[in-house]
Amino acid sequence: MAALVRIILASILLFILIFILYSKSGRFTLAKRIIVGALIVLLVGIIVFYEISYTKRSKQNRELLDAFVQNKTLVCEEREITAGNFTFVGGTQVFTLKDRGEIIISIDNCKVK
Repeated sequence: MAALVRIILASILLFILIFILYSKSGRFTLAKRIIVGALIVLLVGIIVFYEISYTKRSKQNRELLDAFVQNKTLVCEEREITAGNFTFVGGTQVFTLKDRGEIIISIDNCKVK
């Protein structure tokens, strides 16, 4: 996800550069400058909001995984998840039943008991 943020930031910087170049040539009216400026501010705000929410969710998932590894019980979708009964799949961030991999529960739906 960090790569996506870098791509978006690079796009914003390119957009700002184009904005500066065109505004010096006199092709942008005041109304267009205001609209472009507002779009830049809006885009930066969306990126900041996304990054803050992603960091918060990532921290919560790490805390849940730490509790799971320490053999604490997690409650996910009204099920009790323990290291003895479930396996954590890191790539998809889910717990699967050890005996049969049929039950798949996302870490996003869990709390420490």
